[in-house]
Amino acid sequence: MLSRLDNIPAKLLKQLYENGYNIKLVNGPITNEPEMEEFKGVTPRGWEGTGLTWDDVPGAGGNPVIVRIGYSERGKGHGAINLELHETAHAIDYMLDISHSSKFIKVWKAEQKKVLKASYYQYPEEYFAETFAMYYLSSASRKQLSAKAPLTVKFIKGL
Repeated sequence: MLSRLDNIPAKLLKQLYENGYNIKLVNGPITNEPEMEEFKGVTPRGWEGTGLTWDDVPGAGGNPVIVRIGYSERGKGHGAINLELHETAHAIDYMLDISHSSKFIKVWKAEQKKVLKASYYQYPEEYFAETFAMYYLSSASRKQLSAKAPLTVKFIKGL
């Protein structure tokens, strides 16, 4: 997990630190953490009709980022390409106010359906988090993203 987080540019990680953001890697359900206790039994946005609640979700972005150890890969309770990168991207988004900026909205509208077709990515903040994770996970995922979403890649590179 740490080696994948280390793929994020030091400049962005330093900004998170300087702005008081933390990344917590935890062994149990994220709702066991004080910051998430109020969400016990609550259904997250986009998970309606699944019968699942925040108790079942292995990660949350924001401050702090909370990610469950052993749940990094897609299919382990989430659909992200990589849990820790996706959730940390949410914190970067909140810190820099990226996903609702007019510049990013243009990129998202132009490329979202080319890259991520699931309805969950109709939200610009989810598109940003997932494409950020794709960009920083591996050279293979970055190449795949570059082929489908060159404007998104250019945007992420410019952060």
